[in-house]
Amino acid sequence: QLSKISSITVINSPTTSDRLSDRREYLRERPPSTYRLKMASFTKLANSPNTEKYESRRFASGGYNWTFIVYPKENKNEQGAGQVSLYVQIDNTTLLNSPKEVYAEVKFFIYNQKQDKYLTYQETDAKRFSLFKPYWGQPRTKSYYEIANPGAAYLFDNGQVLSGVDVLVTETFNKWEVFSFTENFHNRFYTWTILNFSSLEEDFYVSDEFPIGGRNWALNVYPNGDGEGQGNSLSLYVVAADVESYDEIT
Repeated sequence: QLSKISSITVINSPTTSDRLSDRREYLRERPPSTYRLKMASFTKLANSPNTEKYESRRFASGGYNWTFIVYPKENKNEQGAGQVSLYVQIDNTTLLNSPKEVYAEVKFFIYNQKQDKYLTYQETDAKRFSLFKPYWGQPRTKSYYEIANPGAAYLFDNGQVLSGVDVLVTETFNKWEVFSFTENFHNRFYTWTILNFSSLEEDFYVSDEFPIGGRNWALNVYPNGDGEGQGNSLSLYVVAADVESYDEIT
């Protein structure tokens, strides 16, 4: 469960106007709770001719394995020219069985030493991860040159940059209920005659099924009571006799 954010300052987003409605960008004091990455040679990685990105080791969140991916200078495939791009990717092998897709709320972080807070990027909606799209991220956060500028306070301790990600997996939909009310039924009454009631010996008895409102029902009677009524009351229940799990009962 996410803790309360101790301090939030909303700042302008560098994204285009059509993305502004989807993304929040703010500062917060609390560090990432899922995964943090300290890159000791950020500028060297960014300027390496053979390395475009860094992929973290796998980490677990919500019952799935993930990888945190950092493009220090740009992700050329997603119009991230000159920008630090941050992504998270789900391990495909965890999607081979049901469910085939996972929804997760994702936040990305870059630490600002001067303010001692984390620049936070958060989308308003949970994101879907699947075999066809196992990753999601922010191609445009801060420009590389701003992050690499020591005066901007993102670069500290001889070239280190601290970033991170929070991944909160939402539960798979498996609980629901449908209720509707019908005021008038045909054949609304059912009579069950129990003979020799005072001599009954079983704990409970079930009536024959009877149809009302397009479904079959039955009555359960406990002559000596059930639950809190055991030993001092007669307990009577009506049972939907022909339903499966999650059937709609009206």
